[in-house]
Amino acid sequence: MKRLTYILPVLGLLLLLAGSCTVQNTNQTVETDSILDAYWTLVSLEGQDVQRPQNTQTAFIRFEEGKTSVHGFTGCNRFFGKYELNGQNLALSGLGSTRMACPDMDQENQLLDILSRVDSYRISGEVLTLYANETAVATFMAGTEESIDNDARQGGVIKY
Repeated sequence: MKRLTYILPVLGLLLLLAGSCTVQNTNQTVETDSILDAYWTLVSLEGQDVQRPQNTQTAFIRFEEGKTSVHGFTGCNRFFGKYELNGQNLALSGLGSTRMACPDMDQENQLLDILSRVDSYRISGEVLTLYANETAVATFMAGTEESIDNDARQGGVIKY
């Protein structure tokens, strides 16, 4: 009987502690299921990792939901245009950009050329891959407005 007197409070305490414990997934990843309204940060062009030259900002692209507008930043200049989605098919048109001179325009010219040729896309987790004729031509990582570290931000709002 004495043994039971000691065991019951211990069991009660264990049950109380077990009931208040929760298991949390500490390895959370953001799954993006839409190309729209994310800030997609440029990772690679035609299979080559993008090297951000010194004194430049992060290149990104954004497809606005409810509109047909696309805009972004090449690392030197802002760009803008229209997009059309049909399932996994994607077409960009009317692309234009500001024309500031930058020390290295190669990456910017390559990105704008690639965007004009894009015809489809795929999303896997937080990675967006753009394709031209079934060949991966550009890869982006999902981000937020706060993750973009460029001068196009003014007062917390990206201006286009």
